[in-house]
Amino acid sequence: MKLTVIVDSENRVTGPGEGEYILIYEVNGDAVGLIGKEPNPALQAEMHRGLYALRRVKELGADSLIVSEIGRPGFNLAKSLNLKVYIVPEGVSADDAVKMVISGKVNVANAPTHEHGHHEHGLEFR
Repeated sequence: MKLTVIVDSENRVTGPGEGEYILIYEVNGDAVGLIGKEPNPALQAEMHRGLYALRRVKELGADSLIVSEIGRPGFNLAKSLNLKVYIVPEGVSADDAVKMVISGKVNVANAPTHEHGHHEHGLEFR
């Protein structure tokens, strides 16, 4: 499975339109390895920035995406691209976020974190 994480310059998980990089992980059972890092194309977009990130994630062959937030347009696009979206608390490191997903501490998201703009949200984790 290929898993991607959107991160800032300090490798903390962010939203798809804000993160500076897309990290690509290969997950094979318990083995997890970082296989790539590239600039997030969302930062070059003038509108609908997160959608550019999601399209690139799919082009990379990923099955899943880890973010700290995602709006309705991005969530809907992820669903249409058959991407599983995992939402972790803002500021979590990429490595910790991947561990949370693999260990089952985070479930696949079933709704966006916000409708329009950026809003604080409460999330529960096991």
